[in-house]
Amino acid sequence: MEEMKNEPQRSEHRNWVLILIVGIIIGSIVGGIFGTYLVFKAPSVFPWATASRQVVQISTGNYTTLPFEPSAIEGSVESVVEKVSPAVVRITSTQEVLDPFFLQIIPQEGLGSGVIISSDGLIITNNHVIENANKIEVTLSSGETYKGRIIGTDPVSDIAILKIDVQNLPFATFGDSSRLNVGQFVVAIGNPYGLDHTVTVGVISALERNIDLEDSTMYGVIQTDAAINPGNSGGPLVDLSGNVVGLNTMIYSGAQGLGFAVSSNTCVRVFESISKTGKMEWPYMGVQLTTMTEALATQQNIPYISGVLVVRVVAGSPASRAGIRVNDVITSINGKGVKTADELVKEIRSYEVGDRVTLGIVRNNENINVDVVLGVQR
Repeated sequence: MEEMKNEPQRSEHRNWVLILIVGIIIGSIVGGIFGTYLVFKAPSVFPWATASRQVVQISTGNYTTLPFEPSAIEGSVESVVEKVSPAVVRITSTQEVLDPFFLQIIPQEGLGSGVIISSDGLIITNNHVIENANKIEVTLSSGETYKGRIIGTDPVSDIAILKIDVQNLPFATFGDSSRLNVGQFVVAIGNPYGLDHTVTVGVISALERNIDLEDSTMYGVIQTDAAINPGNSGGPLVDLSGNVVGLNTMIYSGAQGLGFAVSSNTCVRVFESISKTGKMEWPYMGVQLTTMTEALATQQNIPYISGVLVVRVVAGSPASRAGIRVNDVITSINGKGVKTADELVKEIRSYEVGDRVTLGIVRNNENINVDVVLGVQR
């Protein structure tokens, strides 16, 4: 009888437990719906969603407020290619070399690119594309091939000017490379590995690079991450306005995204000089320079002075004739202060052969001025 008396109480307890479980389930569903509404419909109620600038906003799954329109960039690249690509040419150079095994002369072909810069067939390319060539062939975007002849070359800047006897050709125009900015979009067009009129896109990675080669230095070149490969040499690097701002010339073969182009302002200077005189002459002092540092001053046992240290003076050079000495510290050129070797070289290259420049020099704690008549870089 005792067991029968407790049965209603147990039944009543089970009912309350069931009601509690159902209530928890309903509460979770309602809470989830409300939480979802807050996240996706009203993000501004959260402090992290009220930032003054959002690159990507969450709004029913749509991404908005991008800093630029991708379609605008695509349209610009398409316009650049349409404008410049017809002026890009393939250059095939043939050298006669001695076969060391059969001891006979055999032809050896090289491949590069170039860009037409006048309607009557003047073409600019890299000097190394046509260097020592016995035969040069230029293939237009139309597929027609013509014999090219050399108008002039400048190994220092790695530039060559060619000519083909054709009229009314499409041509490209130079832009002002001094107005370029790091991060600016650029387009490279050329013939890598013989794949004609290949287009790659990148940015200006750096400006005014000085690149040391085996027996020379290239000054003031443009660095870009636009893909450049063998065969691109001599092809144009173009801004999004369709102006040639550089001439693609080399890569670091062991790296990715490290390409270099001769600046358009250097191209123009060389072209104008070759057009007038048939050659290009770069001003030259005849010194080896390095940027002065405190560690270097301690090493050389001289006082530290901000400027450019003369490490070596070439015998018989303009610097030698002017009396410049090792351990001189150059602090200015024609009154303009210089703090690094790159700055001084850039300033010197802005002058012409035969110009007289005055160098401000510190020697043995004494400030002196030395006049140098610039010679020709060989």
